[in-house]
Amino acid sequence: MVFAEIRQFLVTGLATVFGVGRLERAPSPAPWHHVRVSFTVGAAVLVFILDLVNPPGRYGWDYPVNGWWFTAVAAATVLLTLVRPLWAWRVAVLLLTVTPQINWGWSDDWLWPWSPGLVLASLTVLLTVGQNYRQMVLVWVFAVTTGLVWLLFWGYLPYMLMICAIIGAPLVLGNAMRLRRVADADRAEQRTRADTLEERAVIARELHDVVAHHMSVLALRAGSARYRFTDVPPDLVTEFDEMQSTAREGLTEMRRLLGVLRNSDGVLDTAPQPRVEEIADLVERLRGAGVSISLQTDGDTVHVPDGVALSAYRIVQEALSNAVRHAPGSDVDVRITALAAELRLVVANSAATEPAAPADERPRHGLLGMKERVTALRGTFRAETEGNGFVVAVTLPLNGNEG
Repeated sequence: MVFAEIRQFLVTGLATVFGVGRLERAPSPAPWHHVRVSFTVGAAVLVFILDLVNPPGRYGWDYPVNGWWFTAVAAATVLLTLVRPLWAWRVAVLLLTVTPQINWGWSDDWLWPWSPGLVLASLTVLLTVGQNYRQMVLVWVFAVTTGLVWLLFWGYLPYMLMICAIIGAPLVLGNAMRLRRVADADRAEQRTRADTLEERAVIARELHDVVAHHMSVLALRAGSARYRFTDVPPDLVTEFDEMQSTAREGLTEMRRLLGVLRNSDGVLDTAPQPRVEEIADLVERLRGAGVSISLQTDGDTVHVPDGVALSAYRIVQEALSNAVRHAPGSDVDVRITALAAELRLVVANSAATEPAAPADERPRHGLLGMKERVTALRGTFRAETEGNGFVVAVTLPLNGNEG
C-alpha cells in the first residue's frame, strides 16, 4: 500500500513537471466562466501596467535582450491559464529562472531579480493552478517552484522565507476555492437526487389510486362472476377465484408500497385524482383570479388512460403555476391536443408585465417534477424560453410507448 502511494506520488510529479500523462482537473462552474475570463484578461493588462510604472533600470536595459520581451511573455502566460494552467506554470517557472540571468536587476527601486509584472503573473498562474488541481499536484508545484528559486538564487537567503510564503499563499487560496466549488457541486447533486426521489414518490402515490381502482374493479368482477352468470363450469369458477385472489394480493402489496411512500407527516391524500377534462376548471379559476389565459382543446380527451390523464393535469397545473409565479401579468396560452396515439400539451406565456411576488417557503420542484412525469410515461419534454416568454411542450404516448 505504501509503495503504491509512493509510486502514485512520483507519477504525479512526472506528469506535473514534464507533462507526462493527463492530470484530472476540477470542473469550473459555467456561470463563473465570464468572470474568470475577465479576471485573467485584467491581470494580463495589469502585468504591463506594473512594468510601466516601474520600468527596467540600468541593469536590464544594457543587456542584449530587452526586458519588455519578458513582460510580454509573462502577460501571455497569464492568458494561457484559461486553457492550460499547468503549461502556464511551466512557462512561469522558466521565466522566474531565466529572467534574472539576463536582466538581473529590474530597477534601482524594486531591488528584486524579477519585474513587478512577472511577480503578478506568477501569482496569478499559481492561483489558477490551485483552483484546478488536487493537493498532490500542488505539492509538486510548490516544491519545484521554491526549489528552483533556492537553487539558483541561494544568495537571497534573507528573502527565501518570504518568497516561500508568497508562492504558497495563492496555492492554498486556490485549493480552498476548489474544495469549496467541489463541495457546492456535491451538495447540488445530492439536493437534485433528493428532489427527484421525492417527486417520484409523489408520482407513485398518485398513480397508486389509478392502478388500485382498476385492480379493485377486476377483483369485484372476478368475485361476482359466479353470481352474474348461470351454469358456470367449476373449472371456470376456480379460475375466477384465483383471479380475485391475485388481484387482492396485488392490492395488498400496493398498499404496503404506498405506506413506504407516505408523506413526511404520515398523512395520505385520498382525494380523487384529476383528469384532463378538469384542466378547464383550473383555467377558469385562474381566469377568475385575473390571469389572462386561453384554453384550446382538440380531440377526444375523455378516453385518455387514467395514468396519462393524471400526469397531464399535474403537468399543466405546474406549468401554469410557474407562469403565474414567475411571469405575473403575462398572457398564458394552453393547448391540448388528443390524437389516436398521443396527447400533446403546450403551455406558453409571454413576458411578465408586473414584478414577481416573493417566493414562499414551500418546496417546489417545478420543471424537475414535470420531467419526471414525462419520463415515467416515456414521452417527450421541452421547456425553454421562446421569444420574451417561456414555453412547456409535452407529448405523452397513450399506449405507454411500448414496442
